[in-house]
Amino acid sequence: MEFELSPEQRAVRQTAREFAESEVEPVARKAEETETWPRDVWEAAVEADLVGVEVPEEYGGPGMGTLESALVSEELARVDAGMCAALGTSFGSRMIEEYGTESQKEHILRGICSGELIGALANTEPKHGSDAAHIETTAEKDGDEYVINGVKTFITHGTIADYAVTTARTGGEGHSGISAFIVETDRDGFTVESEIHKMGWNASETAQLRYDDVRVPAENLIGERDHGFYQLMDFFEQERVGIAAQSLGIAQGCLEQSLDYVREREQFGQKIGEFQSIRHKLADMAVKVEAARRLTYDAAARIDAGGEPTKLASMAKLYASEIAEEVASEAVQIHGGNGYTRDYPVERQFRHTKIYQVGEGTSEIQRNIIADELLDGQG
Repeated sequence: MEFELSPEQRAVRQTAREFAESEVEPVARKAEETETWPRDVWEAAVEADLVGVEVPEEYGGPGMGTLESALVSEELARVDAGMCAALGTSFGSRMIEEYGTESQKEHILRGICSGELIGALANTEPKHGSDAAHIETTAEKDGDEYVINGVKTFITHGTIADYAVTTARTGGEGHSGISAFIVETDRDGFTVESEIHKMGWNASETAQLRYDDVRVPAENLIGERDHGFYQLMDFFEQERVGIAAQSLGIAQGCLEQSLDYVREREQFGQKIGEFQSIRHKLADMAVKVEAARRLTYDAAARIDAGGEPTKLASMAKLYASEIAEEVASEAVQIHGGNGYTRDYPVERQFRHTKIYQVGEGTSEIQRNIIADELLDGQG
């Protein structure tokens, strides 16, 4: 059965598509090549209600669901995935929305939607990526404050964030000794240790952060002490659907660009779209895109319906991220030598694809999750 979007959801998609084509496309190449965060485009996205799209209306947000958020991500990434990442400045907001105090929600969530605040999520450490349960950053209670020490790395928007939702060890070893804190980036002892230069996503700032005796008030604790790991895990399904949606956007965009190219490019006296080898590539690309779309939309809809999304979200993230690389690679091949140049967006999109097989849980981790769900009788 075909997945039907509601009229409201189609309107969200159209708004995001028009924004991507009018605001993102003209500057995407320059932002990527100069490694410049596009503040003016972000400000326009704030005005268009495309930042913090899932923040509830009571805190100034559009109050959209996971599926609508996926549609926005897909359309932005369809034009340029790096710019899509650059415009996503509400990191950590879901944890604050679910577990934060009313004061935290009023300040952070409203600040995100008004454009007054940019957030970062600081969990990954130099020695602990997939092994998030064994982070070494510490937060020691000292009167009415916590004192945080440690290093976080690969932090998206670490150089421009006003606050970082930071995980730190407050108890014993393993999952049950981790808490989450709002750490304002202008606090003494908080420094950007280094900027990280990447293969793709260069319009989106990435940094390594250092915490040297950073003091935060006890009211900056998010939710319960020693429950930060579990709070973070609660939202990974949504984050993985977001990654799937961006991957889907890359694949869709590369397919469309390839179709346009083969209709115009001539070799051996005919349009290259008339060659069977090219037509078969296009057909395979389209099948992969459609399969990724079904998985991604179904996972998003299941979250919005209050269902159990773990296996489906991991399937969507795994499949969409891997076919994004495959489809983008074929798009470069179809473009021939032109596809290897920066004059065509498929080159840039191909470079963007790899991060989606790493971020929010590697492809190997997703396969572990899916297998666990199957063996535990959830499949």
